[in-house]
Amino acid sequence: MSDLMQGSPEGRVRIVAVDAVAPLWTGQRGSEARLMLTTSTPSPVEVWRWRLEPGEDYPSHPHQARVVETISVISGQMTLIVDGTAYELEAGQTATFNGDAPHTYRGAGTDTCHLIMTVHLPSGPAPVPGQKS
Repeated sequence: MSDLMQGSPEGRVRIVAVDAVAPLWTGQRGSEARLMLTTSTPSPVEVWRWRLEPGEDYPSHPHQARVVETISVISGQMTLIVDGTAYELEAGQTATFNGDAPHTYRGAGTDTCHLIMTVHLPSGPAPVPGQKS
């Protein structure tokens, strides 16, 4: 399965079908998150497909420093909560934020929300607080 999940440093095209990837999270109301692929570049990027049902939450713990998340809502509505502040997103909108703060994804409105999320991981180890880069 890891070969299916990894990109290629040679630049070959890799196609991953959604039904070839099992959900890594499923909610009680039918929400789900699937990690479609992770690039194998020095600064890896994860590409996720999410389905959020209205009123269902996915709380995420803070990630390491320098992780950046981007969410693009394809259809429906969602609430993105970052460090306690709520942001309402609807189809056609994209948000980006530093993933080192507590954050939650919540389905909003009356229809299922479909979104693509990318997680941009830093190259190398996380910086140690107080240490010079």
